[in-house]
Amino acid sequence: MMTKLRQLSKIFIVFIAVSFIALMVFEWGMDYTGMSQANDVVGTVNGEKLTYSQFSELYQNTFQNIKAQSPDAEFDDATLERIREQVWDQFIQRVLFSGEMERLGIATTDSEVVYQIYNYPLDDFRQVEAFKTNGIFDINKYHASFSDPNINWLQIEEYYRQQIPFTKLQNIITSTARVSEVEVMDEFHRQNDRVKVEYLAVTPSAFIEDIAAASEDEEKRYYDEHKDDYKSNEERDLSYILFEIKSTKQDSAAVLKDFEKIRERLTDGESFTALAMEYSADPSVRTNHGDLGYFKHSDMVGPFADAAFAANPAELVGPVLTSYGYHLILVEDKKTENGIEMVKASHILMKVEPAPSTVEEIENTVRLFAEDARDGNFAELAETNKYKIRTTGLFEDLGSFVPGLGQHAGLHNFAFVAKEGDVSGYYRTEEGYIVATLTNIKPAGYKKFEEVKSLVQNQIRQEKALEKARLFAANYNDQVKSGQEFNKIAANATDTRLRYNVTGLVNAGEAIPGVGKIPEFNGAAFKLNQGETSGLVSTERGFFYLHCLEKYLADEAQYTQQAEFLRKQLLSKKRSSIFQNYYDSLKEKAIIVDNRREFSL
Repeated sequence: MMTKLRQLSKIFIVFIAVSFIALMVFEWGMDYTGMSQANDVVGTVNGEKLTYSQFSELYQNTFQNIKAQSPDAEFDDATLERIREQVWDQFIQRVLFSGEMERLGIATTDSEVVYQIYNYPLDDFRQVEAFKTNGIFDINKYHASFSDPNINWLQIEEYYRQQIPFTKLQNIITSTARVSEVEVMDEFHRQNDRVKVEYLAVTPSAFIEDIAAASEDEEKRYYDEHKDDYKSNEERDLSYILFEIKSTKQDSAAVLKDFEKIRERLTDGESFTALAMEYSADPSVRTNHGDLGYFKHSDMVGPFADAAFAANPAELVGPVLTSYGYHLILVEDKKTENGIEMVKASHILMKVEPAPSTVEEIENTVRLFAEDARDGNFAELAETNKYKIRTTGLFEDLGSFVPGLGQHAGLHNFAFVAKEGDVSGYYRTEEGYIVATLTNIKPAGYKKFEEVKSLVQNQIRQEKALEKARLFAANYNDQVKSGQEFNKIAANATDTRLRYNVTGLVNAGEAIPGVGKIPEFNGAAFKLNQGETSGLVSTERGFFYLHCLEKYLADEAQYTQQAEFLRKQLLSKKRSSIFQNYYDSLKEKAIIVDNRREFSL
């Protein structure tokens, strides 16, 4: 029973944590619309509010849901930013879809809920070992569990009750989706037909070196003619101070004291494996229990390898300091394999982390600096305290990337809501705490010619090289038309910039080795019958002549086998596309107010 409960616990965590639907996924959540508080509104959709407290609760629920499903997942800044974005998107979806369900009068009856639970168990239930017979989900065991008091069927019923209306809405919106026999046949041939061609290729990169530098007048003329290509969005520049969180000698001493305890426990007879599981900070300890197996000297970082190879079997070495932290190494065996000395060892890794008191002291320093800087002068205060000021350089409002600091939604949001001279609060990063000030706002406009001059020069060269390649390739048109063999045309050419090659058998959507994925190339290849030759095929990446060597059309027997699968595949894509377009239309018409930046979300 306990085993089954543990297996089911993950499902219940998901039910509790999921609060909003994700587009195209049938997960509905609770309605928090009655909890709004004044001046605490993260955003609104058609007048419906999402408060900061609601957002925080939903964020924590989503975070815990992901953590429950992936206990070993790394939650870096980019991942946390994606979770915040997911919560906001799901709020928009819930409001818009709820409005549509109300408009269309979509409801759910008790009998529908019972029918769905009885006949369509959730995928998570299908994975529970207690509901399987010989490794296969057993519907009878699932039905028998309906009387199990340890399963919260009321919670599961509520999940279905919220899922079913969304399914109905999706079915109503996508009911017009149809797939014709012609579409199925086209897709069948696209996936199954094969062609093999030989080709002559001329690429513009081979002519770049021949292109003389353009005059400045020509460059400026090109810049003026393509000015829209050099539009720039508003950019902002931050100055900031990084207050690094570094461990102290006392922190190192605490770790070394723990190693003394470990040695004492080993002396008392406790196993190295058990202590590794208890103490080691090496992520791999969960699977290898500290056992590193046999390794060469070059497999490990220098200090670790030196210590391990200098020791004798059964010898305990360390603590040894490396860039990863301190290691206690138990050398278990040595051998020579193919003339190379190997060592078998286990280890316990302990990292020197700043003590909470150390972090608290740094945090107090940072907080006081931020408060004083708001009342005074950021640069003068930094100079007085001998703090190093760093700058991000100008950057656009794209995602949450901050130059020099990586993904950081809080700092990025501060940059684009602040006024020049504003000082931020303090933000935590992997390296330490950050306090920033907005030093420059560059309005949107056109980049100056001097800023993009090298780009203009390169674009002019590329266009000239492309034209030169086209003219060069056209010189071989008569030889190709006269039916000369491609390999002989290339062999007799005095210029090696004409290349000859042969493809394998490829389908219509496949990338060609040596060519890449060029739709014009594949399209021209499949228009040819066996033995036919194309004219000059022009693409942005080069120019080609093609000669079809082999062509195979899939037969009707294959079509009969695949048709139903392809029809379902195409119908699913159409339904998804229709529903996505429907949602995009709802979103475009909605009145959405996004205040997340004011809360650094």
